[in-house]
Amino acid sequence: MKIITAERAAELIPSNSNVTVSGLIGNMVPEAILEQLEARFLATGQPRDITEIHPWLYGGPNGTGLNRWAHEGLLKRIIGSTYILPTLSKDSEINQFIFDEKVRAHCWPANAIFQNLRATAGGRKGYLTTIGLDTFADPRRDGGRLNAAAKDDDLIQVVNLDGEEHLYYRSLPINVALIKASTADTEGNLICDDEGLTQGILNQATAAHNSGGIVIAQVRRIVQAGSMHPLMVEVPGVLVDYVVLHEAGLQWDYGANMGDAPATTGARRLPLPDIAYFPHSADKVIARRALMECKPGQVVNIGAGIPGSMMPVTAIEEHLDGKINWSVEHGVFGGHCMSATHWNPTAITSPTWLLDYYNGGGLDQSFLAMPEVDRYGNVNVGKMGGQLPCPGGFTDIATGTKKVTFCGAMTGGNLQVEAEDGTLRIIQEGQHRRFVDDVQMVCFSGRRAVETGQEIKYITERAVFSLTPDGLQLDEVAPGIDVKREVLAAVGFPICISPDLKLMDDRLFRPEPMFLGLD
Repeated sequence: MKIITAERAAELIPSNSNVTVSGLIGNMVPEAILEQLEARFLATGQPRDITEIHPWLYGGPNGTGLNRWAHEGLLKRIIGSTYILPTLSKDSEINQFIFDEKVRAHCWPANAIFQNLRATAGGRKGYLTTIGLDTFADPRRDGGRLNAAAKDDDLIQVVNLDGEEHLYYRSLPINVALIKASTADTEGNLICDDEGLTQGILNQATAAHNSGGIVIAQVRRIVQAGSMHPLMVEVPGVLVDYVVLHEAGLQWDYGANMGDAPATTGARRLPLPDIAYFPHSADKVIARRALMECKPGQVVNIGAGIPGSMMPVTAIEEHLDGKINWSVEHGVFGGHCMSATHWNPTAITSPTWLLDYYNGGGLDQSFLAMPEVDRYGNVNVGKMGGQLPCPGGFTDIATGTKKVTFCGAMTGGNLQVEAEDGTLRIIQEGQHRRFVDDVQMVCFSGRRAVETGQEIKYITERAVFSLTPDGLQLDEVAPGIDVKREVLAAVGFPICISPDLKLMDDRLFRPEPMFLGLD
């Protein structure tokens, strides 16, 4: 292991190489190295024609993370599970770069990337899975391609194994792994003691090392070999070629979580910060109704949007705190869910293992967003007009979970409702429909869900639907809502109405807590 500068690290990355980069938004991003890589390219035009591979979105504010690759000639191809979220930037450079056809852009489910790295590390030809069939990853739809520039890339195939269709991802050699950890010792062993997550850096480092490539790690500190407990080592030093010391690094280098939070790393158990409970609204109605699906002791995943932002806080208000085992795909269990990580987690694991756990049906339930739903029950979270967040772990979670509940308002764009006295009133309808004939990107397949026997619900502020072999079925409607005028007319396709149609619990539409967690 050699200690080098970030500038020297950037010089070690050759043209025409496959580079995998760690990070989640502002956490575990080797930003100092990426900054120097961008500066080198702008000054010299080198390196060129890189294929960049990232399991998670990293970066957010313009000019950070993934956005540093948005220069013509620097990138040839990019493969990721997620790109810049609109909540972080609505005009990010890398997303626009993809829309402008300046790079061959691909999106894979998160676990497909981790498992592909594992296949490379293990000397296997590729990765087989049923996850993602009949979604954007299926070659009979998009084959993981995000733009026309990628039309000649055939990176995913459909194969038949024991009479069942699978998606096959051919393994890719990794020439360079750019990763970040908190601490390195003088032998190159890496630990993530200040990070709160591990982000699969071991998979990335092993794939690069066993491909004959190099591993470059950015760290906050270097300590004497033998001074770290061996059980804490995330990446053994035998895999690490170079270390870049960047003492100014933080757990979250930028974004809403910027700084260090010891209560999210396991270093401290601290009382929850003062929580501002959400005012009564359409979103809170949805979060409450979603919580009514939960049972004590269940292992539950919550995704972005209403589930991640509203359900944990509402669960505390409803006396469900400690009765639900929250989990997010980045590797965390227990404690209070804070979207990307948890406050006072009970376990911090590898996302590669956790996504396997999800894929194999380990979750009891998952609650996910639904920006678009179509007549087949398909859900899109990946592509909305000029925004390109892509699904991340969404497809892994939605495909592998026994029971999935999608959560979102019936219409989007300035929807205004009034919920009081046990009834709901639409003051102003949203400007666009969420229930459409065909979604822009199939991130969850309704057809596959019916075939595999999943239980699927769609919860809105005014109605609850379920997925049947014949499509969506209306099961519940809010008190005060006209079914024909305010539900059926807001859906862009025909749906059936349950013969047992019932009213949603009127407590949902009162400001006081429902006390769901009390006997």
